[in-house]
Amino acid sequence: MSTTFSLKPRLFAFDLDGTLLTSKKELPPATIELLRKCNDQNIKIVFASGRIKSSIEQYTAQCPFPVAILSLNGASVYTDSAAGSEKIYSAVLPSLYADYLIDHTLRKNILLNFYYGDQLYAVNNVDNAPWISLYIEQTRSKYTFLPSLQTLKGKTPLKIIFVGEPSILDQEQRFFTEKWGSAVYICRTWDYYLEFLHPEANKGSGLSALADFYSIPPGNIVAFGDAMNDIPMLEYAGLSIAVGNAGDDVKRAAKKVSSWNNDEECVARELELLLS
Repeated sequence: MSTTFSLKPRLFAFDLDGTLLTSKKELPPATIELLRKCNDQNIKIVFASGRIKSSIEQYTAQCPFPVAILSLNGASVYTDSAAGSEKIYSAVLPSLYADYLIDHTLRKNILLNFYYGDQLYAVNNVDNAPWISLYIEQTRSKYTFLPSLQTLKGKTPLKIIFVGEPSILDQEQRFFTEKWGSAVYICRTWDYYLEFLHPEANKGSGLSALADFYSIPPGNIVAFGDAMNDIPMLEYAGLSIAVGNAGDDVKRAAKKVSSWNNDEECVARELELLLS
């Protein structure tokens, strides 16, 4: 589906993995240059990812202009450096659910990533090691390893991720969706990831918080994404663009489906059209 965007863009929000980044997890120079042109036109730039803030910052550091950060799928949101890099939104998972998930994975061959206070915690053992390596390869995130996650019980994390075999995570997703319903936001961001967050920790809520801070109406916002967790953000924005490699549900949720995928520098090509 294609559409014409008639309003002047004032904010661009980009998912990272599978959208702004190539399959090699690189931010292409041509894309950075187009983002710079957006900034020169006083258009706000937002990187919106399920990653932790420190992992997103490896890409904002490559950009010679201010970038706002929507991290952990919208659980923790920061303004750009020109506005003081201020944390303006946070939604934590109640300890009732977090404690249950910690105990649950003791009986499963699943890695549990526990995001608390903008730090990532896990247990590094023989069973978890392959999944930790996979997660580091995909995100280059830094872990703090603990002998046991029991020491984190009672705390309210920004997010919890199960990392494991897709077939096992399929079962876990069905189990927890039936058990908790809408009390917890449960989503798949990749075949190997199953995420648990506060219901208001999603990219749509996080983007809304940034839009309110910058006094930008949704109609002047353009959002790009490829995965299921991008849908709330795509639905919030005035113009939503699904990259060519997006899933079918994401394409149906978007107002436009690009002809290019993330390895064809989709974002740069679409920005050229929007800015022309």
